[in-house]
Amino acid sequence: MTGVRSFPVCCYCGACAAFIPFEKYREEEVVFDKGCGGTASKGFCFSFCPRSFAACRLCEGDCPKMEVCDFSPRASSLERRILGHYKEIISARAREESVRGAGQDGGAVTAMLCEALEKGFIDAAVVAVRTEDWKAEPFVATTPEEVLRGAGSKYTACPSVLGVWEAIDRGYENIAMVGTGCSVEAVRRLQALHDPALELDRVKVLIGLFCTEAFRHRDLVAFLAERGIDVKEVRRFYVAKGKFTAVTKDGEYSIPAKELEPCVRDTCKICDDFAARLADVSAGSSGSPDGCTSLIIRTKAGEEFVSVSRGAIETEKLDDVGIKRIERLAFNKKMRNYGMMMDQMGICSACLTNPYFFTLQAGD
Repeated sequence: MTGVRSFPVCCYCGACAAFIPFEKYREEEVVFDKGCGGTASKGFCFSFCPRSFAACRLCEGDCPKMEVCDFSPRASSLERRILGHYKEIISARAREESVRGAGQDGGAVTAMLCEALEKGFIDAAVVAVRTEDWKAEPFVATTPEEVLRGAGSKYTACPSVLGVWEAIDRGYENIAMVGTGCSVEAVRRLQALHDPALELDRVKVLIGLFCTEAFRHRDLVAFLAERGIDVKEVRRFYVAKGKFTAVTKDGEYSIPAKELEPCVRDTCKICDDFAARLADVSAGSSGSPDGCTSLIIRTKAGEEFVSVSRGAIETEKLDDVGIKRIERLAFNKKMRNYGMMMDQMGICSACLTNPYFFTLQAGD
């Protein structure tokens, strides 16, 4: 196949554009201007794309990053279907008021990254910053002041893996990445290739964000403009109680979240990962009291990251009620998107480029 074509369910994680030089993005989707990505890269891109058919190899038992992953038979059936493997779930917020105000949901992730940098646990953190018109872009932060630039939710997709490649290229040895489940999965798949040339052993910790869906930037901007909201005047966005709220200097504008359905990226409709199951630590507001972040600690690396950062955060164990809330949101996303996932598999199987790896476990 020749000519330029886009990948219809591209999640805009940044992996292929980072690690395959001739693939690039246009309008937040990867485009193949040298033929099919599978042919042009001899299948390399399809081996790590989080929307590819390639079977995840994290369960072979020799992955240095994950003791147990979401698809492993060593994880219990309940964990595998809903939240994935984890060691502990806590609720946290930043100790410093200034960080709480700058960050999202108490600023716990921002505070932990700042502390981890100051203590030398990491030497770079890939975070998402925004342009004037709220387009999300990866940024390699190396100081607490730079980490603060990435504080707050963006609600549009960010090609975070491009930031990982930049950090590697700049020579950093202990890298943290904050990203949604699809970006985390892309890094895990790259690590599972066990290719020393990629130097992905430098990625020390992956912090995954709870994610229901992301909006296509151009559609969100147009949606807001139709309602008289200039995106450049927006100071922050937040979602609460079924409302999507834009905060400007003139006040707050709340919109029923359901009205933004046309702005949701197609790829989000074939995703079943609410809680970033392959991260070292997953984070989000769900389950915790207002002004706090729920942290799902999954791996040894995640335990070390939280331990090093304890001085910057206030924590308490999340109760069963809070955990059930997270499980319910994760389960609802799976059920809501199951049909679309199966439809997409059928569409892509017809052209032998199935963009989503999906396995039914016995009893699921």
